[in-house]
Amino acid sequence: MRLKNRKLGGCSSYSRRRHGIGIGGLIWTGLFVMAALLTGGYFVVQGRLGHGLQLGRNVTTPTVELTITPTRGVNDFLEVAAAAEARGDYRAAIDALDKASRRKPNDINLYWRAARLMVFIGQPEKAEQRVRKGLDIDPNHLPSRAVLCMALEWQKHLKEAIDECTAVTAADPKFSNGYAYLAEAQADSGNFDAALSAAQTAVDLDPSNPDALRNLGYIYDVFGKYDQAMYHYNRALDKAPNMPHVMNAIGRVYLLENNADNAVKTFQRVIAMDAGNDEAYYLLGGAYQYQGEFGKAALALDKAVELNPLRLRAWTRRGEVHFAEHKFFPAAEDYSQAITVSLQLSQSLTALDYLNYGFALQWIQECDKAVEMWTRSAALATGNSDIQDSINVGLRRCGRK
Repeated sequence: MRLKNRKLGGCSSYSRRRHGIGIGGLIWTGLFVMAALLTGGYFVVQGRLGHGLQLGRNVTTPTVELTITPTRGVNDFLEVAAAAEARGDYRAAIDALDKASRRKPNDINLYWRAARLMVFIGQPEKAEQRVRKGLDIDPNHLPSRAVLCMALEWQKHLKEAIDECTAVTAADPKFSNGYAYLAEAQADSGNFDAALSAAQTAVDLDPSNPDALRNLGYIYDVFGKYDQAMYHYNRALDKAPNMPHVMNAIGRVYLLENNADNAVKTFQRVIAMDAGNDEAYYLLGGAYQYQGEFGKAALALDKAVELNPLRLRAWTRRGEVHFAEHKFFPAAEDYSQAITVSLQLSQSLTALDYLNYGFALQWIQECDKAVEMWTRSAALATGNSDIQDSINVGLRRCGRK
């Protein structure tokens, strides 16, 4: 029994030593863990500092080199502007000239050059504002004053334009653009002889001046001499092949001469050159309308009014196209929008516009409004028997006669 008890007692003592850890063991274990952590931390820090143990081949972390992008200067933007103008992208040229003028705000040439192109893309009001900024620098700068004359003329401020250009030509009788822009204003005033004389003088002074050649063509265009107009327009393109406003003029003459196919090709070429040219879309819509391609015409006119919601004739022409397609509700909406735009521009619709608007309203059973439009038409077409006869037809349809 004693031996057995001793054996059992011995086993119990061994079990406690094997499965239990004394306080001293816990202390030594903690110290060991702390030492391992401190040692590991030391090597990590030294490694970050480049002084640690090398376990592999030496690899040097590459240093990133900073590439400094040079700032674009005025001359860089002038090169961009010249290239854009040469390819017919006047909007890109204007943008480049704007950037140049922000870097060199006292360079008057940057203002009139941008203003000239603004006129050509149909923004004469903005052109006037731009060129007047330049004239604040030098009120007597003749190239700027000539462009001001043109901007005024495109806004139909004809007397002011003629006065300005006359002053320019008086100050420098050898300045070609002064006569070129004067000729344009005189043509729109109905003075063919004076306009032709000024335009020819502009060409004689500088036979390579595309603006002078274009405006000589314009004189003949205004007065219905289309062969001469086309000849001089093409002379202008010989000097500067990618002038969208000249190509638009050529396409319009094609249309007036019943050559709709060539007109369409010309306007498409302009659009390929300048996708933001709302005039080209407007004229293209007219060419398709002439061909009876009303779906294509509507799409072109949709783009025209999207690009320039204030292009009054695009609204009325789209009204005509929708009417021809028997889409009377859209036609009425187009004419209604045209009236809104005309009020914004202090302009008026024509007698034919009001006549057509009246018939669109009659077809959608709005005879009261139709009669109002026909009354406006009659007031603008006093003595025009064709319009009055059409109005009488409409009145009978509405049971008003």
